[in-house]
Amino acid sequence: MNFVNLSVDTNQLPKVEEVTLLPIDKNYLKVLRIRWVIAMLVVAITLSFFIYFIPFLQPIFIILIAAASLLVLATLSYILQIKSFHTKKYALRERDIIYKAGWLVEKTKTCPFNRIQNSSVSSGPIERRYGLAKLILYTTGNVLRCLFPSLLISEDAW
Repeated sequence: MNFVNLSVDTNQLPKVEEVTLLPIDKNYLKVLRIRWVIAMLVVAITLSFFIYFIPFLQPIFIILIAAASLLVLATLSYILQIKSFHTKKYALRERDIIYKAGWLVEKTKTCPFNRIQNSSVSSGPIERRYGLAKLILYTTGNVLRCLFPSLLISEDAW
């Protein structure tokens, strides 16, 4: 038996760049905003707790610095969240699923269906309110874990 390992013409391979990607559900932006509000409330309450109970944090200039820092943190995280939402896209093809995300560092993940060994669908209370779910696909050997956050409406994901 002779071993044959022919070279592949890369021009014959399908191009991921040519695939039309669909944006994820707009309700996911609402979920992200609700999570943002909850996170900022937790940070603000924690900060207020420390300022109230620790005497050396009570001078007005420290309170102003803390408030300004919180405002900058909240604004930056909100802007980054919106920017990242608009870059998340996916495509469901005959033999694979593609997920693209990232505005600073762009990543494209392709999960061929014949490599998937396990899948899971999960949704928290906020996602369920908007009919969203998170799809996680585990490929052979768990080398690649494809995470598709809230891109499918729950009925499609199940």
